[in-house]
Amino acid sequence: MMRRQVLAFYRDVVRAARAFPDRSVGRKLQFNVREVLRLRREETDAAAIASHLADGARALRVIALLQNDSALLTAIMRKPLSPRGSGSGSVSC
Repeated sequence: MMRRQVLAFYRDVVRAARAFPDRSVGRKLQFNVREVLRLRREETDAAAIASHLADGARALRVIALLQNDSALLTAIMRKPLSPRGSGSGSVSC
């Protein structure tokens, strides 16, 4: 039963990652979920697995929110200024 839920969750994440507006972020999401599943594949405690699935479901809701809110996605995707990035040597606030 848990295996089916984990695989369904994985498929949901892959679908969300493929639909993500920024391809590189989508690929990173796919990589991250594969790594987390690989690291936790030996988990046998049903309560721990259910807790991990609940955490994943919350993260998936955040991904869905980002996909549907372009202003929020833009705010999240902005890269911070690097100390050397301004060219003038100082950053004003």
